[in-house]
Amino acid sequence: MKTTHIGLLGLGTVGKGVVEALSHQNTVVIDKVLVRDVTHHHSNLPLTTDIHEILDNPDIDIVVEVMGGVDPAYEYLATALQKGKSVVTANKEVVARFGPELMAMAREHRQGFLFEASVGGGMPILDALTWHLNATPIHAVEGVVNGTTNFILDQMEQGMDYQAALQRAQALGFAEQDPSADVDGWDSARKLSILAGLAFHSWIDAEIGYVKGITEVRATHLHRLKEMGFGVRLVARAERHPSSIGFVVAPTVYPLGHRYLKLAGSQNAIGIFSDAGTTWIEGPGAGGLATATSIVSDIQRIRFSVPDRDPIQFESLPVENINDAYLIFAEDPERPLPVIAEALKSGPGYLILPYELPHEEGFVQYRYRAK
Repeated sequence: MKTTHIGLLGLGTVGKGVVEALSHQNTVVIDKVLVRDVTHHHSNLPLTTDIHEILDNPDIDIVVEVMGGVDPAYEYLATALQKGKSVVTANKEVVARFGPELMAMAREHRQGFLFEASVGGGMPILDALTWHLNATPIHAVEGVVNGTTNFILDQMEQGMDYQAALQRAQALGFAEQDPSADVDGWDSARKLSILAGLAFHSWIDAEIGYVKGITEVRATHLHRLKEMGFGVRLVARAERHPSSIGFVVAPTVYPLGHRYLKLAGSQNAIGIFSDAGTTWIEGPGAGGLATATSIVSDIQRIRFSVPDRDPIQFESLPVENINDAYLIFAEDPERPLPVIAEALKSGPGYLILPYELPHEEGFVQYRYRAK
């Protein structure tokens, strides 16, 4: 088979993972690597700071983008497709905002645009949605898709307050110095936008979904919930409704023993709910080499001319909230709970209600799901 020539954009953790993974491929060669500053890298790779050495090089077949961010990544990827190069990206922000546009551009120029690594790192979730799980209607897709919040919540369950848990996550490399995309829920929302787009053929702007992060979760809440037999994870869920899409990212309470509460560090879990039943995929949601396995898989798909996703006509559907149950408890364990006839369940110190109550000082509410 003829050699495939790669132009790599970015040489951070994931970029280095791609280099390592491709070192085992005899017929894939990295021709150029785009970096911000050549002097910051001690590498024998052919580095450049000039994107045109990749985009204007007729020998390069596939552009692999692991830079992150929208600008200038989107411009580079669009130009690569227009110049007749296929694109593989791990950039969830670009895919969430411009996925349909870039897919259409790729078809117009008869190139591949693949982005398995943009959701779930090393998990083959988008491939499963595209090829294995679309034979019957999909009703919902949900998951824990952010390892940073997993780590922080786990540390808080062990007694740390939020700020101390965040600082520890940053010190260990689990959180960025600016952690807002993770802790405010936007990283999860962008991944959910991609999952929902492929599941329901309706691409949702993550910015208009119902998104709440973990910054208001308190260690005292987690301690109380654990005593009651519950735990919390940041969960992203999208549902297909008759004429809309339910789209929510929020801290959600589950009974102890639930699969989400067993996840540690960068481990992710995603569930697909369809007429055929429920399919769960779990695995590493981050990490250089783990993410690189998805990137190399997409490269091989293009090399072997595996058919791309069928042309998808994306509907424009309104976004709405999801009617979850809510678990309520008092911050003061001695304070009595309100008497509510519609309560679905009650236990020592808590009620589970079919709706959210208006805010009242001293009471805490979280979304609740039993399964």
